[in-house]
Amino acid sequence: MFKYIFVAIVVVITYFGLFFEATVTNETVGQLFIGGILACFCVFLAFKFGLHYKISAINRYVIAFYYTVFEYKKVQISPSDLNYYDSVREQAEVALAANFDPALKTAELKIPVSLYSGKDPFLDKLRAKIQEAEKLKREARHLENKANVLLDKTQDILVEKDLIEKDSPTLLDGLFDIEDGIAAIIDLTTSEIKEQSYGRTPDYEIISHIALDNNPYFASTYKFFDSEDIAGLLNRAPFMVILLGIIGTFAGFYLALAQGGDIKSGAAVAIVSSLVGLPVSLLMDYINTLFPDRLRYQQAFNKYKVTLEILFNHEVELSAIKQDRRGKQG
Repeated sequence: MFKYIFVAIVVVITYFGLFFEATVTNETVGQLFIGGILACFCVFLAFKFGLHYKISAINRYVIAFYYTVFEYKKVQISPSDLNYYDSVREQAEVALAANFDPALKTAELKIPVSLYSGKDPFLDKLRAKIQEAEKLKREARHLENKANVLLDKTQDILVEKDLIEKDSPTLLDGLFDIEDGIAAIIDLTTSEIKEQSYGRTPDYEIISHIALDNNPYFASTYKFFDSEDIAGLLNRAPFMVILLGIIGTFAGFYLALAQGGDIKSGAAVAIVSSLVGLPVSLLMDYINTLFPDRLRYQQAFNKYKVTLEILFNHEVELSAIKQDRRGKQG
């Protein structure tokens, strides 16, 4: 997509350069480059916000999923008769329900600290919701042992107990299809482990790549731009803006000399593009440092992979207990 935008810009510039006779002055060039630098900064902010919001949403869900599995391990100490597919889907659905409670603010969901540190009220609230959801889920399993109706029953109980509400998503969640993206993570993960048995270990790396990297809702930003390309471009943007300012400066010097004008006044106008480009570049670099989205995405990826492994190992242990009991009874 970006290469087509670049080609379009080149075509427009060429068209106006060849078919319009305009007087190009040093001041005009300075204004043109300053406007270009500021426009680049605005585009940078727009794409940075979109990418950051989507990665934050992934982090929100992965944190909830991790602690849902943690709570499940604590309460499920006897064999549950679940296969890995159903176990993953159950914990994922509980995390999804707890994660999209409208009472929890998005800003509070961004703090990646220990659940039991006691320093963050959101995490205590999330833990309480997950514990209640686990309790209701086990009650639903006790009342109805069929896996195909278990999740619907659990969802109804969660709504009934006001753990979740059937409200429409927030404006930003709706704009970026966040809830659909989280649901796609669950569907992509479970589709990969549908035939998974406890006799062999899943490839958590590949499963996580498919669920997160190949997710149609998170693989792109603003639906048309590849998130990986945007992340790379945002990292290079500060350097590109510096180059743009330097090019504007030399273009101003060139015009001042070519048109026989006063080099001092020409330099005063030309150097402004660099004076604007440098602080804008520093600001971009500071924003990238303040919001290290690639690092946060990698952390979410690793936590998701570890969570799948923890859940599988726990279910293997429960399955082994069940086999031992059958052996003793036999």
